Amino acid sequence: MDTVYRGRCCITAVLLFVAAVAFGQQTIPPDKEGLLKGLGMGLAEIAELNNFPGPKHTLDLKNELGLTRDQLKKTEALDKVVASAALAKGEEIITAEEELSKLFEAGAISEKVLRSKLEEIAKLRADLRFTHLQAHLRMKQILTPDQVKRYAELRGHEAKHEN
Repeated sequence: MDTVYRGRCCITAVLLFVAAVAFGQQTIPPDKEGLLKGLGMGLAEIAELNNFPGPKHTLDLKNELGLTRDQLKKTEALDKVVASAALAKGEEIITAEEELSKLFEAGAISEKVLRSKLEEIAKLRADLRFTHLQAHLRMKQILTPDQVKRYAELRGHEAKHEN
């Protein structure tokens, strides 16, 4: 019985160690999951809060907004373009972030290389945000002013900039 108990304790200790190691590992970059899924991650919140609807939420609310067949077609196309561009840019960001991490891990980084890598990552992230914000600009052109107002109400935002 003592051997069985020690065996179980050993197995439990190993499982706890493996779980602790897995839990303690950092994901590089921290927003990797969202980047891999092409999610907005709040990048266009400034547009949302200022009456510039997004295509994904517009599609979610298509019945409530009474989208016409043409509006639906344009919104679906815009959503596909954004999703595709966001996924591609997200992969680029992850690659650049992982390269930066590897430079630190290898101890092979200087201030000049660090500055260059951070500027590359910042440009990629700005491009990603542009993709999301541009979609909101385009979406507002697809909807009528009344639909934009209704969208804001449905999303819980105060309607602004009626034109």
